[in-house]
Amino acid sequence: MHCAACGYPRWTHHPDTLKCHPATADKNGRRGTWREPPPLDTTGYAEIMRRDAERRRQRIEDARKPYEPEVVPPPRIPSRVPRGPAELAGYGGKQAIGLGARAVRLGWRVAGYYWMAHDGTEGCAVKLARGPLGAVATWSRKAGNAGKTSGWSADIAYAWRSDVARVPTKLTHTELERLVQ
Repeated sequence: MHCAACGYPRWTHHPDTLKCHPATADKNGRRGTWREPPPLDTTGYAEIMRRDAERRRQRIEDARKPYEPEVVPPPRIPSRVPRGPAELAGYGGKQAIGLGARAVRLGWRVAGYYWMAHDGTEGCAVKLARGPLGAVATWSRKAGNAGKTSGWSADIAYAWRSDVARVPTKLTHTELERLVQ
């Protein structure tokens, strides 16, 4: 049992007065006080064990179920070359159109892509290549904005080197723009 005042065990205190050890006491000395630890509360123990057993049983049942792949309806528009500026992110001359135009001026090979998912969500991408360097950036737009030039939001971007065997690196669109320059 440890003293509530100084934290040291009972045997380190003065045997008669039970004052705290001089190294831990203030100038007047402190008398040690000991409290019994609170009794262990076991009322929730059975409930915890029941929930744990239920979670384990559920995981075992889930593992026994046969794999059923998620059913994804086919896209309304499969990936293809954009048919006009409304199918590429380009609000204010930036985004995909701006990145692609800048890359072409700097000698990169550029390809644009557009698609629409089954739920009407649109996407576009710009794929870039120059020598062993390659990159792709994507944008997405919520359903219901088809035909508009705005509403695109930056999605993901990756860059890679074809002469090095490693996984492509995930980038922000700003980092990709710096890479292109």
